[in-house]
Amino acid sequence: MAELSTIVTAAPGGVMTDEVGVITGSVEIACACGDDNLGVARVRYEDAGEWYTITDTSRPLTGPDELDSFHQSVVDKFRAQA
Repeated sequence: MAELSTIVTAAPGGVMTDEVGVITGSVEIACACGDDNLGVARVRYEDAGEWYTITDTSRPLTGPDELDSFHQSVVDKFRAQA
């Protein structure tokens, strides 16, 4: 499974997760494309062990070649603007 990750400061309002609600601060966002070509986004506090599913971000991809743009769109959505 292909995966990309980026560490960002979450935008105001944080990142909504399915498991624990909103997380804020310095977070790592990871996106993957599974064998079924479903793009999935997860988040965790920077350097934490437990990952959480980002609410309402999963979507079908045409394949792993679309992972870069999917990942960038998720990061752009949740990254604090300087």
